[in-house]
Amino acid sequence: MKRPLPLSVGDQVALVAPSSPLPDGNIERAIDSIRFLGLEPVVFPSCMMSHGYLAGKDADRARDINEAFADERMKGIFCLRGGFGATRILNMLDLETIQKNPKVFAGYSDITALHLAFTQKCGLITFHAPMPNTRYREMDAFTLKSLKDNLFSDQAPGEVLNPPDEIIETIVPGICEGAIIGGNLSLLLGTLGSPYEVDTKDKILFIEEVSEMPYRLDRALTALALAGKFENCAGIILGTFAECEAPASEASSPNSVTSEESLTLRQIFDEVVKPFNKPTILNFRAGHVYPQATIPMGAPLKLDATNGRLVFLDMPTA
Repeated sequence: MKRPLPLSVGDQVALVAPSSPLPDGNIERAIDSIRFLGLEPVVFPSCMMSHGYLAGKDADRARDINEAFADERMKGIFCLRGGFGATRILNMLDLETIQKNPKVFAGYSDITALHLAFTQKCGLITFHAPMPNTRYREMDAFTLKSLKDNLFSDQAPGEVLNPPDEIIETIVPGICEGAIIGGNLSLLLGTLGSPYEVDTKDKILFIEEVSEMPYRLDRALTALALAGKFENCAGIILGTFAECEAPASEASSPNSVTSEESLTLRQIFDEVVKPFNKPTILNFRAGHVYPQATIPMGAPLKLDATNGRLVFLDMPTA
């Protein structure tokens, strides 16, 4: 595993849409976000396409990824947004070309599928990072600093702290080291049994999710457990689980599970994840939340779950 060369002011970078289109089709805010970083955006065709809930047909979205990596002028690639569809293009990716052309690749959520492919199949460090449709110009200082520190430097970020007043909780104490891998829980579940399923052996597994009911989280985490993903990992980082609480009875629809009937998220983690006795923390602020930290996926990490500390270790640059 090697870090891609860092970005520099003035670099050309590709804007691509591997998953869903922008809801309002407003590409201008993404362009403005990239220019705010001092970079020159090159808008690839998928950014202007729409095919239902997808940003263009599968072949079009895959072609943009392949061409962006192959184009020597592009020093980085920013995914426009998440949503749905990245898993549909995995078998269309030119992994050989991507491996030979390491460069900054940023995104999260549905982009988890691409992080898994690029880190595990290509040995490429990628960045679990906010996407430009969220207006970098208006981003909070914590999130913006974390993003720039990762993308514009060839140094490991060192210790990564939570935003102020956000406490990292210890579920299982202990210290471990390993490459960080993972991302969105739905995508980790969706790639099980495929050539792209997450390999957690001796790695630190990061998991985050948004807008899922507790019983669905329980089922997905149990699927990872049954697949051996907690048994052979070195440690576990539970990130943010935004809007994942069961509704109160007065706000629920008929036959739905209410908060009064549901297990809490902490109960689920204690019953499904904790028994594996791996160093585990909860509430690392990365995922579908702001402020959020940028994560160099595939990079070596020391996790001190006892004290809630995460320290990224030095590694060579491509």
